[in-house]
Amino acid sequence: MADIAAECVGAAEPAAGAATVQHEADFATTREVVLRGLSAHNEARIGPRNTQPLALSLRDEAGAMVGGLVGELKWEWLYVDLFWIDEAHRGAGHGEALLAMAEQAARDYGARGVYLATMSIQAPGFYPRMGYRECGRMEDYPVAGQRIHHFVKAL
Repeated sequence: MADIAAECVGAAEPAAGAATVQHEADFATTREVVLRGLSAHNEARIGPRNTQPLALSLRDEAGAMVGGLVGELKWEWLYVDLFWIDEAHRGAGHGEALLAMAEQAARDYGARGVYLATMSIQAPGFYPRMGYRECGRMEDYPVAGQRIHHFVKAL
């Protein structure tokens, strides 16, 4: 695809220097540069993230991982990125235990709340039972007929 020239339209002053919009082959480098720039922008306005990773696992009797929760504690929130329980281990309270452990880690960190998103094919009915409030929904995502649900819980 050809490069697309970008110009600042309607700005009070012309943009400093020319710029082009283009596809990048090096995903990792592009992601790192964008993340660094966005992080600097955000932190200059609302303070440092003080990010701490959170990784919790559910293991069976043999020690194999059969579930887990992965998230990040940052600013004043826990963001749950991934949460999964193997189907053979569902319905036994393991999800509740993992989520409760994550919430306690968030409290210990000083977080105000927890945010997560789940698809309609996953477990949107589980979170209200755990005290979460649906704060948004997007229809036809990731495909037509499905939806993504956004949940929060104050700690």
